[in-house]
Amino acid sequence: MNAVRQNVILGTALCCVSVSYAVLGLGSVVMNGTASLPHNGYFMLRLSNLHPKGSYVAFEAPSIVAQEFKSLSFVKRVVGIEGDEVTVDGGEVCVDGQCRELLDDLAVKGFSALEAGIIPEGRIAVFGDAPNSLDSRYAAVGLIAEDKIQAVGLPIPVPNWKVVRSWLDQ
Repeated sequence: MNAVRQNVILGTALCCVSVSYAVLGLGSVVMNGTASLPHNGYFMLRLSNLHPKGSYVAFEAPSIVAQEFKSLSFVKRVVGIEGDEVTVDGGEVCVDGQCRELLDDLAVKGFSALEAGIIPEGRIAVFGDAPNSLDSRYAAVGLIAEDKIQAVGLPIPVPNWKVVRSWLDQ
C-alpha cells in the first residue's frame, strides 16, 4: 500500500511539473512601466485565438508611434469583439457600451476617431485603462487583427517596479 501511495504521489508531482513547464513554455511575465494599465504585471500566454472581453492582449505598436516604442508591445484590455457595435458621438467613442473621450491634444496631432460600425470577424477593440491611453478609440490604432495578437494575459499581483528598485537600493 505504501508503494502504491508513493507511486501516486510521484506520478502526480511529475504531472504537475510537466503541465507547469508546458504552460510556462507558452507564456511570459510582462512588467508594466506605464500608467495606462492598472496592474504592474501580467502573465501572458502566446495565444491569439482566445481573447475574451476583459483579458489583456499584447500587439505590435501602431506604425504612427512605432519609432518611439521600437520593439515594445502595446498591452491593452479587450472591450469589443466580433459583432459588437462601435459608436462615435462628438468627442466620445463607445464600444459595446464602454465609452472613452477623445483627447484634444491628440486630435491636434492628427489622431482621428475610430469609424463607427460593427466590429468585423477577426478583429477586436481594445482600450487602455488610463484616460490618456492610445487605443482603439483612435483610427491610428483601430481595431486589432486577431493574427496580430502576440499574447493574451491576465494581471498578476506584483509590486510596482519603483518599489522593487527601492528594495534593491537598500
